[in-house]
Amino acid sequence: MTRGQFTAHVEAGQRAFRRFLTALCCGDSQLADDVAQEAYIKAYLAADSLSDESKFNAWLYRIG
Repeated sequence: MTRGQFTAHVEAGQRAFRRFLTALCCGDSQLADDVAQEAYIKAYLAADSLSDESKFNAWLYRIG
């Protein structure tokens, strides 16, 4: 996965992912932002291990 592809996936699903994390963090949006940032970093570093780009969101949610 190229950097551009990764960025496109993140931009497309960022709002839903942050809402999901905010719910998991009991409404604490600052904590959700921290978790999202860590998840994006881990996902970017492991992007080569993702074999099917169509499953990016499920993979990212699992990391989060």
